[in-house]
Amino acid sequence: MKRLRNCCFGILLTAAALSAQQSSVDVVNALRPVPLGPKAALPLAAAPSHLFGFRDPRREIALDRQFLAVPSASLAREHLKTLTAAPHWASSSGDYATAVYVAERFKAAGLQTEIVPYSVLLPKPTSLSIQAFDASGAQILSGPGAESSHPDPRALPPFSSGSASGDVTAPVVYANYGRREDFARLAQLGISVKGKIALVRYGQIYRGTKVYLAQKAGAVGVLIYTDPADSSTAGEKAYPDGPNPPPGAVQRGAVQFLTIYPGDPSTPGVASTPALRAAERIPDSKLQYDLPSIPTQPLSAADAVPILRALAGHEVPHEWQGAAVGSSYHLGSAEAPVIVHMRLAFDRRLRTIWDVIGRIPGTAEPQQWVIAGNHRDAWVYGAADPSSGTAAMLEAVHGWEFC
Repeated sequence: MKRLRNCCFGILLTAAALSAQQSSVDVVNALRPVPLGPKAALPLAAAPSHLFGFRDPRREIALDRQFLAVPSASLAREHLKTLTAAPHWASSSGDYATAVYVAERFKAAGLQTEIVPYSVLLPKPTSLSIQAFDASGAQILSGPGAESSHPDPRALPPFSSGSASGDVTAPVVYANYGRREDFARLAQLGISVKGKIALVRYGQIYRGTKVYLAQKAGAVGVLIYTDPADSSTAGEKAYPDGPNPPPGAVQRGAVQFLTIYPGDPSTPGVASTPALRAAERIPDSKLQYDLPSIPTQPLSAADAVPILRALAGHEVPHEWQGAAVGSSYHLGSAEAPVIVHMRLAFDRRLRTIWDVIGRIPGTAEPQQWVIAGNHRDAWVYGAADPSSGTAAMLEAVHGWEFC
């Protein structure tokens, strides 16, 4: 690794950090550093006899072998356990604790390390309520339902980051994946989503695009649910007995209009540093081009089932059929509507997050950079997304220490 002209290993957060640094102390103390050492090394492949770009690859191959002998699957596993020990939603004390942990690993490997704060616009749910009523007026859902019989009080409830706060009551229309062609198909069938709540399933396109298209079509709210047809494998059991998600599982995620611009909605093209003046940010009242203007809430399959069962009207096109219920899906009926009341409230304000940046100084061309990284915050524990990648990155950094 020392032969690289310049390299930067960093945690690039999509959201993060801590509003009151003092509250992170207990969590930081609970994250015990993983001892470093070249044990349990991964098996090495046979060295190639030729290497593109090198007349004599022997020195390069020797350095590769020296580096690859160090990263350890067992240490990566320990990193993963440490990083996922507590929920670490962006801007939480748990997230700050992971920043400290990663910085310690970077420093131990000899990287020039800094924790850089940013101030970004982040929502936090304060109240989430979804109620559904069938055509007779009987209540069929009061949710969102609990994901687990033993929820972690430190975790935030499932929500769509970027959703507007709102209190709307409207009939439901099933809109398949919420793609452009799905809304066009509804129009061909004479079904309008204007003034309605669109029920869409996860899959095919980014969730924020589903909300964008529903909003453009005139919907006043969006419910995005996980359909077993897209999330489960036939014949497999649900977690913890198998790989399929349990019925109460909910996919969290942002619904920002990333195709318009990503990052902090208030600072497109500008670093969201704490010193940035308010006048240099887009005010909250003018963020409609990048954030939804309608409330959006993710649902589990279990919460979507009573709505899907109660929907009347035309049967859905064959390719729109899911597997949440054991009968045909319907699009919804104006004569016998399912009514949903969405009441969502968010505390959206500037919150502090942190990037952990480690630098390996270059020699020949220090102005050139090789950048590698992974985000660190998670919706809850983040075992797969993002911590599996962070654990692997930390072992790559570990390899640098011994080269």
